[in-house]
Amino acid sequence: METIEKLTTSECIAAKEMWSEIFYEDSEKFTEYYFREKMPDNTGYGLKEEGRLRAMLFLTPYMARILSPDRQGNLFRDVPLCYIVGVGTKKEYRHRGYMDRLLRAALADLYEAEQPFTFLMPADPAIYTPYQFRYIYERPEFSVQKWGRVQAEPMPEGGEAVLAAFAERELEGRYQLFLKRDPSYYKRQKKESLAQNGDIYLWQENGELAGFYLYAEENGKAEIQEALVAEHFAGKKALDISDETKPVIMARITNVSAMLSLMRLAGQEKEETVSLILRVADPLLPGNNGTFLWTVGKKESTIALLDEADEVDACVGIEGLAQFLFGKKDARDVMCGGRKGKPLEDAVSVKLSCIEPLSRVCINEIV
Repeated sequence: METIEKLTTSECIAAKEMWSEIFYEDSEKFTEYYFREKMPDNTGYGLKEEGRLRAMLFLTPYMARILSPDRQGNLFRDVPLCYIVGVGTKKEYRHRGYMDRLLRAALADLYEAEQPFTFLMPADPAIYTPYQFRYIYERPEFSVQKWGRVQAEPMPEGGEAVLAAFAERELEGRYQLFLKRDPSYYKRQKKESLAQNGDIYLWQENGELAGFYLYAEENGKAEIQEALVAEHFAGKKALDISDETKPVIMARITNVSAMLSLMRLAGQEKEETVSLILRVADPLLPGNNGTFLWTVGKKESTIALLDEADEVDACVGIEGLAQFLFGKKDARDVMCGGRKGKPLEDAVSVKLSCIEPLSRVCINEIV
């Protein structure tokens, strides 16, 4: 008999052998780190046959910082999100739809938890595209001038608080969405970098922290996973950021109301609102299907579920909504008018263009 179950913490940790079998490219050192440091915090889902684990999926919790001004004067909001990792099936049990069942179960729970979206780093985007995941973040290639005038040094013990304050300040100044940095984040990240034969390196200028980068080296390949320097330090040319980017993170909206509530109107002019009647279609999460009255302001968004309305401003699929809200596509490319197949009316398009997309994203975490 096949069952889908939430795994206990001990069952999550016991999945290490299966993880090593499926994700054989991960080094033993990194796998040891992951199961010691991160797996105890995860929510695990397992497909079992006669009590034996055949397929697995894990949700790693993170706190995101999202630009979403409120009436109390806060610019950023802390939003809990989950990173989907470790999706795998034992070789002899593949092509039986096990991943499909696990993914649907996890997405349903995230909807009930009112998390706005979830994200993952796909081994193959074609696996997740049918589940309405779309790319939201492309990472640039970083390179460090190791032999320049200013040398970076490994982060010293106890340096996490200074680094966290620097990173949070710099990220808030450049991005609308990133994963929250605090001392515990970098204490764990130090361990993760060391588990990948790397480290966290810091640049100092006049006794002050001016930048950092995360270095890893696995399977003989070196990589800068993330790098950030203060604006005044950029002229030192210690860090190069390429114009070319690589798509790395896909996301899927898991709760429409929670996602829409994050959005704000663009600009800082006088207080105003835009109201739209939006019909959303989601083939996996029934609670996301419906007609919503969405009122967007500069410091608040309200959402009300309507009975089927005769007059609808725009219709959109859940994947198209994500592409619009994350600034990957224009509303006209993913939405149609109130009547299926009809283009958006100009007035509706103008209203949608007033909404500020969450287009400046930074997610460089790998697990």
